[in-house]
Amino acid sequence: EQVLPSVVTASAGNHGVALSSITRELGARLTIYVPRDAPRAKLDRLRGDGITIVADCADYDEAEARALAAAAAGDGHFISPYNDADVIAGAGTVALEILEDFPGAGVLVVPTGGGGLLAGVAAAVDGRVPVVGVEAAANPAFTEALAAGHTTTIVPGRSLADGLLGNLQRDALTFELVRQRSIPVQLVSEELVVEGVRALFTHERLVAEGAGAIAVGALLAGGLMHLPDPLVLLVTGANIDAPTLARVLGS
Repeated sequence: EQVLPSVVTASAGNHGVALSSITRELGARLTIYVPRDAPRAKLDRLRGDGITIVADCADYDEAEARALAAAAAGDGHFISPYNDADVIAGAGTVALEILEDFPGAGVLVVPTGGGGLLAGVAAAVDGRVPVVGVEAAANPAFTEALAAGHTTTIVPGRSLADGLLGNLQRDALTFELVRQRSIPVQLVSEELVVEGVRALFTHERLVAEGAGAIAVGALLAGGLMHLPDPLVLLVTGANIDAPTLARVLGS
């Protein structure tokens, strides 16, 4: 009997969706730990043969801790959504595609949670184009870590940008890559995270989750006004439940 490879992960966002797609294609087994309040739109995209979803975690931090413990107990190889060199490199390819299509880009503005995308983009452009990270004010993990010079522990708040919530692993590779390149990270208020989702739908007819629209929120806040045009705002996900989107649009 064939023994299928097993993978364990935790995710509050796109990583889980990507990994579930890959494991289904390869015929591997995946156990994914997610926060209990994860949007149904995300959970529906995770389901499939060979995939076990553990959705009773209080928040992303608990999901990550339980996934690491499961991997240590032999349940599978842990693949971090951000603290993994291959994941970071893969995320960074989006910057190469942007510069290929739009070599005149002035600044890349990147949604930031654990920093996998931010670190990957920063490494890929390698100083050719300025990069700025934006994170939810409710979860200032990167901002506080950069101010302290090392990873710290915060108390995550609640945010529509649920895909960006949670602490960094101690000595996370993403933090070092961002710190060494002096990449700035800006905070975006919850009001403007919400406004970013609303603005994308109203003006562009684009559906984006809070984590995906946070760069637009930073633009609306005026925090990017000093940066050289043209700005490239990365919109990184549309996993928002219909009732939540309706509430945002009607508020």
